[in-house]
Amino acid sequence: MSVEIGKMNQIERLFFIVIYLTNHEFANARTLAELCNTSTRTIYRDIKKLEEVGFYFEVDFQYGYKLIHSPSKFGNHLTLEEFMALMFYPISRNLSKNHPLSIAYKKGIQKLVKYVKNVDENIETLLEQRIIYEKNSKNFKNNKVLPILINAMADNITIEADYYSMSRDKLNTRKLNPYVFVQREGNIYVVAYCHLREEVRVFRLDRFYDVKLTEEKFTILPSFNIENYLAERWSIMDEGVRTTFVVHFSSEVARYVLDQSFNVQPKFVKHDDGSITLTVTVKSKEEFLRWVRSFGLHATVISPEEIRKQLKYEYETLANRYK
Repeated sequence: MSVEIGKMNQIERLFFIVIYLTNHEFANARTLAELCNTSTRTIYRDIKKLEEVGFYFEVDFQYGYKLIHSPSKFGNHLTLEEFMALMFYPISRNLSKNHPLSIAYKKGIQKLVKYVKNVDENIETLLEQRIIYEKNSKNFKNNKVLPILINAMADNITIEADYYSMSRDKLNTRKLNPYVFVQREGNIYVVAYCHLREEVRVFRLDRFYDVKLTEEKFTILPSFNIENYLAERWSIMDEGVRTTFVVHFSSEVARYVLDQSFNVQPKFVKHDDGSITLTVTVKSKEEFLRWVRSFGLHATVISPEEIRKQLKYEYETLANRYK
């Protein structure tokens, strides 16, 4: 029996459609259906649902849908700045009262109070007590960087950034067009077009040392699609080479593997003894192997053969160290 992971529920699809059409001029139902792993008929129903809550679309028979009005800009709905301020609340609440992000945070809190019913506790107290963040998280060490990045992303402004490259062990200055925030494994990344390399790359938030807004405006490359860009990455890195893995997991850990959410879509085969076999193609070999190693003796790489030899050498070396 084969089980595929990755199909969106309706809420995820609605959010995705709005974000996608915010960053792309047009998209037809077939494209949206493929990206959401659903049918075009479902997309038609989703568009109708969005129209019911105040979204308006222009329909072009050649190019598809174009978002021309979003209710999030009006009334008591959260604006982009308010949503981002609440999303990054650990730094928003610590900024000066007059900082634009701090003001957006307060407005967002006031709107949340209207949304949440039958709650005796203060909303800010709920955020502090019911949502636990890492107190020493490196992602929030520089309160100046993130607000500037958010402003640049919201207004499509090119930034000049001092960025530390781990692989080169060097701090250099780059001009970037920030496209998308991506959260992976406790870190926040910025997907941005790099003027130096003339291509879209991934930058980790805590490695930005300084960020300045320039006077340049940018438009997202028409060919850019965040789902396609992150496709076949186990986590966030792209090593450039596609590798197909087949891994067997014992019955002791099978249910934990199946319960996880993945950025790619592995295929699973369930066996009569409760174990499972996973097959997946990734361009992040080292990231994937770190994940496999975390299961210890409960995970066995079936293929490729060169990876089996690599792991055999690693485990024999470790065994000798512990003799």
